[in-house]
Amino acid sequence: MAVRIRLQRKGAKHMAFYRIVVADSRSPRDGRFVEQLGYYDPLKDPADIKVDTEKVLDWFSKGAKPTETVKSLFSRVGIMETWHHVRQGKPYDELRNIEEDARKRMEAAASMVKRKKEDAKAAKKAAKVADEEQAEPVAEEAVSEATDVGEAAPEPAAEPQDAPEETESSDAAAETGGEETAETPEEAPATDEAPAEPEEAPAAEEAQAEPEPEKTEG
Repeated sequence: MAVRIRLQRKGAKHMAFYRIVVADSRSPRDGRFVEQLGYYDPLKDPADIKVDTEKVLDWFSKGAKPTETVKSLFSRVGIMETWHHVRQGKPYDELRNIEEDARKRMEAAASMVKRKKEDAKAAKKAAKVADEEQAEPVAEEAVSEATDVGEAAPEPAAEPQDAPEETESSDAAAETGGEETAETPEEAPATDEAPAEPEEAPAAEEAQAEPEPEKTEG
Protein backbone atom coordinates (compact mmCIF):
# COMPACT_ATOMS: atom_id res chain seq x y z
CA MET A 1 0.00 0.00 0.00
CA ALA A 2 1.39 3.42 -1.04
CA VAL A 3 1.19 5.72 1.98
CA ARG A 4 1.15 9.52 1.82
CA ILE A 5 1.45 12.14 4.54
CA ARG A 6 -0.98 14.87 3.57
CA LEU A 7 -3.44 17.48 4.80
CA GLN A 8 -7.07 16.80 5.61
CA ARG A 9 -9.27 19.89 5.55
CA LYS A 10 -11.55 20.72 8.49
CA GLY A 11 -13.53 23.72 9.65
CA ALA A 12 -16.11 26.03 8.07
CA LYS A 13 -15.71 28.17 4.98
CA HIS A 14 -13.05 30.87 5.50
CA MET A 15 -12.28 29.23 8.86
CA ALA A 16 -10.39 26.19 7.65
CA PHE A 17 -7.66 24.32 9.51
CA TYR A 18 -5.95 21.09 8.49
CA ARG A 19 -5.02 17.82 10.03
CA ILE A 20 -1.69 16.24 9.08
CA VAL A 21 -2.51 12.59 8.52
CA VAL A 22 -1.09 9.37 7.11
CA ALA A 23 -3.46 7.94 4.52
CA ASP A 24 -3.63 5.60 1.58
CA SER A 25 -2.77 7.53 -1.58
CA ARG A 26 -5.88 6.05 -3.24
CA SER A 27 -8.35 7.32 -0.64
CA PRO A 28 -10.15 10.68 -1.01
CA ARG A 29 -8.42 13.75 0.35
CA ASP A 30 -10.83 14.19 3.26
CA GLY A 31 -11.61 10.48 3.58
CA ARG A 32 -10.32 7.78 5.88
CA PHE A 33 -6.78 7.97 7.21
CA VAL A 34 -4.39 5.66 9.05
CA GLU A 35 -2.99 7.99 11.71
CA GLN A 36 -3.00 11.68 12.60
CA LEU A 37 0.46 13.23 13.06
CA GLY A 38 -0.49 16.81 13.90
CA TYR A 39 -2.41 19.84 12.57
CA TYR A 40 -1.84 23.09 10.72
CA ASP A 41 -3.77 26.33 11.39
CA PRO A 42 -2.96 29.01 8.80
CA LEU A 43 -5.31 31.58 10.36
CA LYS A 44 -2.99 32.29 13.26
CA ASP A 45 -0.02 34.66 13.00
CA PRO A 46 2.44 33.04 12.87
CA ALA A 47 0.81 29.93 11.46
CA ASP A 48 0.43 27.21 14.06
CA ILE A 49 2.13 23.93 13.07
CA LYS A 50 1.98 21.17 15.64
CA VAL A 51 3.62 17.87 14.68
CA ASP A 52 4.71 14.73 16.49
CA THR A 53 8.23 14.64 15.04
CA GLU A 54 9.06 11.12 16.27
CA LYS A 55 5.96 9.68 14.55
CA VAL A 56 6.82 11.53 11.36
CA LEU A 57 10.36 10.14 11.35
CA ASP A 58 8.97 6.66 12.01
CA TRP A 59 6.65 6.90 8.98
CA PHE A 60 9.48 8.26 6.87
CA SER A 61 11.49 5.19 7.77
CA LYS A 62 8.53 3.03 6.63
CA GLY A 63 8.51 4.70 3.22
CA ALA A 64 5.72 7.23 3.63
CA LYS A 65 6.08 10.25 1.32
CA PRO A 66 4.83 13.73 2.20
CA THR A 67 2.95 15.84 -0.32
CA GLU A 68 4.64 19.03 -1.50
CA THR A 69 2.55 21.15 0.87
CA VAL A 70 3.31 18.97 3.87
CA LYS A 71 6.99 18.83 2.93
CA SER A 72 7.07 22.64 2.91
CA LEU A 73 5.48 22.77 6.36
CA PHE A 74 7.95 20.19 7.71
CA SER A 75 10.85 22.21 6.32
CA ARG A 76 9.63 25.34 8.09
CA VAL A 77 9.75 23.62 11.49
CA GLY A 78 13.05 21.76 10.83
CA ILE A 79 11.66 18.22 10.44
CA MET A 80 13.11 17.66 6.97
CA GLU A 81 16.56 18.75 8.18
CA THR A 82 16.25 16.45 11.17
CA TRP A 83 15.27 13.55 8.90
CA HIS A 84 18.36 14.25 6.75
CA HIS A 85 20.63 13.85 9.80
CA VAL A 86 18.74 10.78 11.04
CA ARG A 87 19.36 9.01 7.74
CA GLN A 88 23.04 9.68 8.25
CA GLY A 89 22.87 7.72 11.53
CA LYS A 90 22.66 10.50 14.08
CA PRO A 91 20.33 9.89 17.05
CA TYR A 92 17.19 11.99 17.23
CA ASP A 93 17.86 13.15 20.81
CA GLU A 94 20.92 15.05 19.56
CA LEU A 95 18.88 16.74 16.84
CA ARG A 96 16.06 18.25 18.86
CA ASN A 97 17.71 21.66 18.80
CA ILE A 98 17.24 21.76 14.99
CA GLU A 99 13.48 21.94 15.31
CA GLU A 100 13.66 24.45 18.17
CA ASP A 101 15.92 26.76 16.17
CA ALA A 102 13.71 26.43 13.10
CA ARG A 103 10.62 27.42 15.09
CA LYS A 104 12.45 30.42 16.53
CA ARG A 105 13.42 31.53 13.04
CA MET A 106 9.83 31.09 11.87
CA GLU A 107 8.49 33.18 14.75
CA ALA A 108 11.13 35.87 14.14
CA ALA A 109 10.25 36.02 10.45
CA ALA A 110 6.54 36.26 11.25
CA SER A 111 7.25 39.00 13.79
CA MET A 112 9.31 40.93 11.24
CA VAL A 113 6.54 40.67 8.65
CA LYS A 114 4.01 41.84 11.21
CA ARG A 115 6.21 44.78 12.22
CA LYS A 116 6.69 45.79 8.59
CA LYS A 117 2.95 45.74 8.06
CA GLU A 118 2.41 47.89 11.14
CA ASP A 119 5.15 50.33 10.07
CA ALA A 120 3.66 50.58 6.59
CA LYS A 121 0.21 51.20 8.07
CA ALA A 122 1.58 53.85 10.45
CA ALA A 123 3.50 55.55 7.62
CA LYS A 124 0.39 55.57 5.45
CA LYS A 125 -1.65 57.09 8.28
CA ALA A 126 1.03 59.72 8.98
CA ALA A 127 1.18 60.62 5.29
CA LYS A 128 -2.59 61.00 5.20
CA VAL A 129 -2.54 63.27 8.27
CA ALA A 130 0.30 65.35 6.75
CA ASP A 131 -1.64 65.73 3.51
CA GLU A 132 -4.73 66.86 5.41
CA GLU A 133 -2.72 69.37 7.44
CA GLN A 134 -1.09 70.70 4.29
CA ALA A 135 -4.40 70.92 2.49
CA GLU A 136 -6.07 72.97 5.25
CA PRO A 137 -3.81 76.08 4.92
CA VAL A 138 -4.12 75.93 1.15
CA ALA A 139 -7.90 75.83 1.42
CA GLU A 140 -7.92 78.68 3.94
CA GLU A 141 -5.60 80.74 1.71
CA ALA A 142 -7.84 80.09 -1.30
CA VAL A 143 -10.90 81.21 0.69
CA SER A 144 -9.03 84.31 1.91
CA GLU A 145 -7.95 85.22 -1.61
CA ALA A 146 -11.49 84.75 -2.88
CA THR A 147 -12.78 87.05 -0.11
CA ASP A 148 -10.16 89.70 -0.89
CA VAL A 149 -10.97 89.56 -4.57
CA GLY A 150 -14.67 89.91 -3.79
CA GLU A 151 -14.03 92.97 -1.59
CA ALA A 152 -11.63 94.59 -4.08
CA ALA A 153 -13.90 94.07 -7.05
CA PRO A 154 -15.14 97.47 -8.41
CA GLU A 155 -18.81 98.24 -8.27
CA PRO A 156 -20.54 97.84 -11.61
CA ALA A 157 -20.72 101.13 -13.55
CA ALA A 158 -24.12 102.81 -13.44
CA GLU A 159 -25.98 102.75 -16.69
CA PRO A 160 -26.19 106.18 -18.42
CA GLN A 161 -29.47 108.00 -17.79
CA ASP A 162 -29.35 110.09 -20.97
CA ALA A 163 -30.37 107.26 -23.21
CA PRO A 164 -34.08 107.51 -22.30
CA GLU A 165 -34.06 111.29 -23.05
CA GLU A 166 -32.61 110.61 -26.46
CA THR A 167 -35.32 108.07 -26.97
CA GLU A 168 -37.92 110.57 -25.82
CA SER A 169 -36.52 113.23 -28.13
CA SER A 170 -36.48 110.78 -30.99
CA ASP A 171 -40.06 109.83 -30.11
CA ALA A 172 -41.01 113.51 -30.00
CA ALA A 173 -39.31 114.08 -33.31
CA ALA A 174 -41.17 111.14 -34.70
CA GLU A 175 -44.45 112.56 -33.35
CA THR A 176 -43.66 116.02 -34.75
CA GLY A 177 -42.79 114.54 -38.09
CA GLY A 178 -46.00 112.62 -37.93
CA GLU A 179 -48.00 115.76 -37.21
CA GLU A 180 -46.33 117.63 -40.05
CA THR A 181 -47.03 114.72 -42.30
CA ALA A 182 -50.61 114.74 -41.08
CA GLU A 183 -50.98 118.52 -41.67
CA THR A 184 -49.67 118.32 -45.21
CA PRO A 185 -52.86 116.79 -46.58
CA GLU A 186 -54.86 119.77 -45.09
CA GLU A 187 -53.02 122.22 -47.37
CA ALA A 188 -53.76 120.11 -50.41
CA PRO A 189 -57.15 121.85 -51.08
CA ALA A 190 -55.23 124.99 -52.05
CA THR A 191 -54.38 123.15 -55.18
CA ASP A 192 -58.03 122.34 -55.62
CA GLU A 193 -58.96 126.07 -55.44
CA ALA A 194 -57.00 126.84 -58.62
CA PRO A 195 -59.80 125.77 -60.91
CA ALA A 196 -62.06 128.36 -59.24
CA GLU A 197 -60.74 131.09 -61.57
CA PRO A 198 -62.43 129.73 -64.67
CA GLU A 199 -65.76 130.42 -62.96
CA GLU A 200 -65.14 134.16 -63.64
CA ALA A 201 -64.67 133.49 -67.31
CA PRO A 202 -68.44 133.77 -68.05
CA ALA A 203 -68.25 137.40 -66.99
CA ALA A 204 -65.89 138.00 -69.83
CA GLU A 205 -68.14 136.08 -72.07
CA GLU A 206 -71.05 138.22 -70.91
CA ALA A 207 -69.01 141.25 -71.72
CA GLN A 208 -68.45 139.92 -75.15
CA ALA A 209 -72.10 139.02 -75.45
CA GLU A 210 -73.29 142.55 -74.70
CA PRO A 211 -74.36 144.27 -77.97
CA GLU A 212 -72.24 147.12 -79.07
CA PRO A 213 -74.07 150.50 -78.94
CA GLU A 214 -75.29 151.65 -82.24
CA LYS A 215 -73.41 154.50 -83.70
CA THR A 216 -75.61 157.57 -84.45
CA GLU A 217 -75.02 159.48 -87.49
CA GLY A 218 -74.24 162.80 -86.65
